[in-house]
Parts: sequence; C-alpha cells; structure tokens
Amino acid sequence: MSLKLKFVWAARAALLSSAVVALAACGGSGSDPAFTMQLLHVSDADGSDQTTLNSVANLSGMVTKFKADYPNNTLVLSSGDNYIPGPRFNAANDTSLNALLGAAEVGRGDIAFLNAIGVQASAIGNHELDLGPKQFADLIKTSGAWKGAQFPYLAYNVDFTKDSNTSGSKVANGLDASGLTGGKLAGWTKIVVAGETIGVIGASSPVFKNITTTGSLEFTPTLTGTEPNIDTLAAEIQKGVDEMTAAGINKVVLLAHMQTISLEKALATKLKNVDIIVAGGSNTLLTDENDSVRVGDTSAGVYPFQATSASGAPVVVVNVDADYKYLGRFIAPFDANGVLLPGRFNTTLSGAWKTSETDDTAGGVTPNSTVQAIRDALKNVLLTKDGTVFGKTSVFMEGRRSFVRNQETNFGNMTADANLWYAKLYDTTALISLKNGGGIRSEIGEVVAAPGSTSVASLEPPKANTSANRKAGEVSQLAIETALKFNNKLWVFDVTAIELKSLLEHGVATLGSQGRFPQVGGMAFSYDSTKTAQVLDSSFLVTTAGERIRSLKVGSEEVVRNGAIVGVGTRTFRLVTLSFLAGRGDGYPFPATLTNKTDLAATMTSATAGGAASTSTATLGSEQDAFMKYMKSQYGTTAYNTPDTAEAADLRIQNLSKRTDTVLP
Repeated sequence: MSLKLKFVWAARAALLSSAVVALAACGGSGSDPAFTMQLLHVSDADGSDQTTLNSVANLSGMVTKFKADYPNNTLVLSSGDNYIPGPRFNAANDTSLNALLGAAEVGRGDIAFLNAIGVQASAIGNHELDLGPKQFADLIKTSGAWKGAQFPYLAYNVDFTKDSNTSGSKVANGLDASGLTGGKLAGWTKIVVAGETIGVIGASSPVFKNITTTGSLEFTPTLTGTEPNIDTLAAEIQKGVDEMTAAGINKVVLLAHMQTISLEKALATKLKNVDIIVAGGSNTLLTDENDSVRVGDTSAGVYPFQATSASGAPVVVVNVDADYKYLGRFIAPFDANGVLLPGRFNTTLSGAWKTSETDDTAGGVTPNSTVQAIRDALKNVLLTKDGTVFGKTSVFMEGRRSFVRNQETNFGNMTADANLWYAKLYDTTALISLKNGGGIRSEIGEVVAAPGSTSVASLEPPKANTSANRKAGEVSQLAIETALKFNNKLWVFDVTAIELKSLLEHGVATLGSQGRFPQVGGMAFSYDSTKTAQVLDSSFLVTTAGERIRSLKVGSEEVVRNGAIVGVGTRTFRLVTLSFLAGRGDGYPFPATLTNKTDLAATMTSATAGGAASTSTATLGSEQDAFMKYMKSQYGTTAYNTPDTAEAADLRIQNLSKRTDTVLP
C-alpha cells in the first residue's frame, strides 16, 4: 500500500481514541512522559487567496476536533506570514464585513480567522511588514469595535522601540500571553498548558531588511550579506531562551520565521534548552509515513525533523505547507525535567493533517461558524469587486505608505493625473492637480518574496484571480477602492501663483512619512529640505515663509525660479484637489474662501463624467470614479507601463538631496 493511501482521515480517527488513552495513562517514571502537550501550528497564508479561503473553514474544524482530544493540553501557534497584501487582504475593507469585524478594514479578515481558531502567539513574518510597520501595528491593535489580534506577535531579535509605529505596542518579555491582546509585541511570552508553563519565543530573519518594508525596526544580527550569520543569530536568540531558563521554564518553543528551513534546522543544533522549533517562511511540507498529502504536493522531509541541541538534548523542527492546506500537529512527550522523549513520539497522531477545499466538514469536523461567515463574506466581495475590471497595468503601481508619503511615485502620478483628466471633462480650463500621499492607502500589484527567498522582493503587477475571472495585470474595482479608500470628492477652483507655492511649501515643510506629502499632476517642482520650512499659525496663516520650493513650473510655464516667484504672483491657475485638502485637511493653507469653486460631485452628470454611469461603481465627482474612468479610457486595452523610479530619477517632485534640479531649463 502506498504511503499516500496507507492512512486517511477515517483510519487515523479510528486509532485516535486508543492512542489518547495510552498517552494519558503514562506515568512519570522511566521513559514514560511526565507531561504530554499537543502543539497545533500553521503559517504562511501568503500564497493563493482561493486555496486559503477554501481551506480555512475545514482547518478550523480540525483544530476544534483536536482540542477536544486534548482539552487542557493543547497549544495553538503560528510562525508568521498570516496574511499578504492583495485581494483577500483588501476584501476585508468592504462594508459588508462591518458586523463581522467591528468595522471593515484591510487585513482584518485574516486576523479574525486566527482569533476564531484560537491562535495563542505568532512570530512576525516578512509579509506582516509588506506595507510597513504602521500598517502592521494599526491592523493588530484594538480600534473601536475591532478587537485586534487576540494574541501577541513575537520577535526577540527585533527592537520594536526603534520605530515610533510599534514602540507603543511593545511590552515586557515574560508576560502571560492570555493578557497580551490588542496588538501587543514582545520577544517571548509564557503560556500555561495543563498547569505547565511553556515559554514561547519568536525570531524573525534579518533578511527582512531585503525583502520587505521594515521602517526603523532594527534586526539582530545586522545583515551584512544575503544570509544572516547563524552563530550570531543563535547567540541573540539564546539570550531570550536563557531568560526563560532563569525564570524556571524548562519547556521552550521557538517560532522562527527564517525563510529557509535549513536555517531553522541549523538553529536547532546551535541553541540550548529549546525543545521545538516551528519553522516559517519556506512553505516546507514535512510529513511522516502516515500522512496523506494533497494531489500535486510532495513531502520535503520527515515530520518532525529531529536533531540534538547544543546542550545535547533532543530538539525537533516542525513545518507544514502554506495557505491552510495542512494543520501541523505534534504530540510532544516530556520527561519530568522538560526534556523531549523521542522514543515516545507518536506518528499516528503527529504530522501534517491535510485539509479539504471542497468540504468544510471533511473528516467529521464541525467548522468554526465565525470563520465560515468571514470566509463567505470575503469570497462574495472577491467575486463581485475583484471581477469588475477597469483597466490594465504591466507594472507595479507604487502606493505603499513609506513611498507615497516621501517621494513621487508612479501611482501618485497616476491618481493625480486621473483627477486632472476627470476635471477637464467638465472644465477644460483645469491645469493642475494636487493630492496628499496620505490619501493613497495601498499599492496596486504584488510584493513578491517567494517562499524561501532571501533576496530583495520583486514588485509585480496584480496576479490573476481565477475565481473572479480576473486576468493577471487587470486592475479591479476592489484594488481601486482599497487604494483610494477615502474616496474624497473633487473640487476645482482658482489658486494664485503665490498660493500655489505656499501650498507646496506646506507639503514639504515637515518630512518623514507625512500624510501631507504632495502627489501632483500638470506641474513639477524641486525642493531643498535644508532651507527654511514654512510655519503656519492656528488660523492657517503663514508666520514663517518657506524657502524650500526652489523651482516650479505649470505645464511649461515658470512659476518659481531659485525660490522666488517669476512673473505676476497673483495670476491664477485652475486646480483640482480633494475636498479634504481644500477644507484644510492635513493642515493645507487653502484660502477660507475658494475662488470660482466647482464641486464636481454636485455638478457632474453621467454625460460630463465621461459617458454612462455603468463604466463606474463609484459616486460621480469622486476620486474613485475619476480613477476608474481614467483607467478604462486610457488603459482599457493597452496596459499602463510606466515603472516607478528611484527618488534620484523622479521628475515631477525633485528632492535636491537626491538629485540635481532639472525642473526648469
């Protein structure tokens, strides 16, 4: 009989009762376990949205079933990459999920899955940081009716205090995980299982600096090549393990998101007093001889991988494949000193338990109703909104926070241009467009760090979504609504040359991921951050004139040269901007009374907005409507193909600390 067919769900279930009884009857003498713990583990829900959503309900039922087998002796953990920016992540932003999530917001569906399943702690994976530390911290925090992550995220070798977005969520090491809800971050935590204290420590690979957006977070050891130094990495993690040992903890689980399982296997031999390492980031399917794998999957080694630690004690590494295709289950027998007993490992119960994509109840389980409800709601959003396409792109459209709030990006240009194009449909005299980087909430495309990758992540156009019948490169309603979430109304009015310079001075007066940072269309400017910054009073009046804008042109017309207005300062330009900014949002010093103002939301009709209303699902006169119609008109057939550029090559917004000024001849 083949390994694949040797044991299936029914056969394993038949053996379960007697195996549990036998383990429970074991005493503490000789080779018998003094304590037996059931570890259930997942990771890397970062591949296929379809596979993840089709598998998660059955997995939730499996967790419930296995917990019932060991009601007091179960530990549920994740080794990270619990989500990835993309359609599934974005679908949680739809208002249809308000009741399920407290309030709809990107990514909350994935965290809600883990809460419902009962995850007690997680490592931080690289994909948690794809949109930067602030997005990560905001997602897992409590906010109103949103409970946030009901478990701590752990990474002992990451200094969370170095980034202002995460510093407030950092708590002391060694606290009980049950109290660390609402987005807490730590190096290690304690979890009591059947009266025994288990130490759980996290570690994230220093290669994150190459493959994701780490902001000001500091990783130890510092990465000097493409791979971390295993000895210095082990030495750093050992400090945390030693803290546990000093606290009297003799059973330790390491959640290690190292990207390559070879590193986790190497750590097993370098560390002392670690019993179990749950690997993450490599999507490695480990199985034993009793495990049934999915069609097309191949085992990459034995579950668990066994090694000898630096102190001569047994240590194991466990891992299963991604996207909730498998639930990892390790029945861990310990002696009275907290040492694993390899001779008592049970391959019948331990291993990779295959889930079903077609039957939530496969294996006789009862799926978690909350997981099912969120899954169904997300799938409905994806089917409708990710299948409604407005155009094509062959490049990644850069809308990540750390970029659009600090420099010109191709997506910033696109949405500013879309607003100007849209305004011209109603008012042909519109010349320039200004919006804030903070109004762009997401990229359109994929940040791809392949499983096991340690090199710089690639930025790619949107992947296909076959379940929504959307092809690769197609830009969907869901992507647009997520990226332009606030959907501000568009206003058109006159600004003078003096006012325009003042507005841009405000945009660059305070730098460093500020929401006010401008994205523009129809104009180009340069700025020098070493010059005097503009200062406003509480009435939005200029108290210190800014000197940072060095050059500015509207079309080909010079407006500022060498920091001074060229020509008549009171001449006017027709500007389209967001109602939020025009109302002095982000502190922009727009005049209290706007000259010749047109509210496009109040005046546009289907005819003036570029054709039938059926070309868009958004409110007329809004920035979503503008972008949808712009994409359909300009890139409905031929894909947008202007890649984002490094700051030194930006042309519309020229940072003179990065390049020379070429705005004016």
